[in-house]
Amino acid sequence: MGDKILQQILTELQSIKSQLDENTQITKTIRDRQEETDAKLVNLSMDVHKIKGELLSLKEGQERQDKILESLAMRSLEQETELRDLKRIK
Repeated sequence: MGDKILQQILTELQSIKSQLDENTQITKTIRDRQEETDAKLVNLSMDVHKIKGELLSLKEGQERQDKILESLAMRSLEQETELRDLKRIK
């Protein structure tokens, strides 16, 4: 009877060891995937930072163009007024 109990304990220990090995492999796989995910997240963060910089540059360029267009529009209105005045003089 003692041999039977010992055999059951050894069988149970083998089952526990097998499950532990499987859990260890799963944990390693999860850790590896997490490292890959972390690397991708770092890359995405860098891309977002770069895009934010480019967007800011585009906004600044757009603001400069808006000021130039406003200035040109004013100049055009002034020239039209001067032309009208010159036509009246004739």
